[in-house]
Amino acid sequence: MNELSGKIVQDLFKKYYSTVDSFDIRRISNRELAFTAFGKQGMVRHTSFPDMVSLVDYVRNNTPLHFYYSSAYYQNPEASMDNKKWTGADLIFDIDGDHIEGAEAMGYSEMLIAVKGELNKLLSLLTDDLSIDRKNLEIVFSGSRGYHVHVYSIFEGLESQERREIVDYISGRCISSGYRPIAKTRWDERINKVKDSLMQILDSQDRKWRQKIEEATGEMTDNLGKREIKKSEYVERNARQLAVKKFSSRIDEPVTIDIHRLIRTPGSLHGKSGLTVKVVQFEKLDEFDPLNDAIPQTFHDDYEIAITKRISIEFDGEKRELQEGKYVLPAYSSLFAVLKGSAEFVGLAK
Repeated sequence: MNELSGKIVQDLFKKYYSTVDSFDIRRISNRELAFTAFGKQGMVRHTSFPDMVSLVDYVRNNTPLHFYYSSAYYQNPEASMDNKKWTGADLIFDIDGDHIEGAEAMGYSEMLIAVKGELNKLLSLLTDDLSIDRKNLEIVFSGSRGYHVHVYSIFEGLESQERREIVDYISGRCISSGYRPIAKTRWDERINKVKDSLMQILDSQDRKWRQKIEEATGEMTDNLGKREIKKSEYVERNARQLAVKKFSSRIDEPVTIDIHRLIRTPGSLHGKSGLTVKVVQFEKLDEFDPLNDAIPQTFHDDYEIAITKRISIEFDGEKRELQEGKYVLPAYSSLFAVLKGSAEFVGLAK
């Protein structure tokens, strides 16, 4: 990014933050805040603010490129890690395009749709299996390639090992190897449902039963007869694997396990996209379109940019393939291309 682009990006971010009077941070005085500044290496950490007014004033006067807060609560959030005195942490889940199989071949909007599918599976596991009330859940679009889910109040005191057990449940690892907990879980119901569907194929009179069950499981039957297949581990093993594939959620596991994690601040801007890190209401998740709804209202002036490397841009339901050359685009599209390293600003469109 050249000097002119850096200045325009910072000016756009400053303009946005001048309109923000609050960030969605609960119990702010017990959190560590962290910032990445424009034109500087590293991160400003171990800062704290007594209230929202102080934080907003700081952000308006020190425009951040990236802006984080701790999932943890501390007695002394501004102290070094050894002296912060941890008192608890929110349980946080991160679902990102990097964890989606085949995402590298998808367009931006297609990838975000796939991520939302994983998000919906996670929400089902949290509300149906773990009986977490929606009022204790907060869904946040990360501003780039995924979503965060914050669980408040009920799991604050859990240590990393206990959080790892929750991760094992969400990922289906608790049953994929054949392990069975003492108490029955919803995973048993899911496995039995898949098992019944496989048994229906084996019990049918369909002459193509072998082809159908091999297609369903992705595993060859080695010319075994129906009776031999039923007596083997074939059905049980594949029922577990298929249940995990269909119902588990691909989460960034270290994020959930880490009790000192820094997470992007809802209401801030993502420094690699220019989109808002945005809280999404549970009942409006299906209709939420991040490539429209996360565009800051202050980013609608037109700018001229010079594309230096081919890039695909998808906003407002429109996909544009931009080759090298000069273009006039809305600020949000121009900013996206510049932050991705594929363009430089020329200036405001005349």
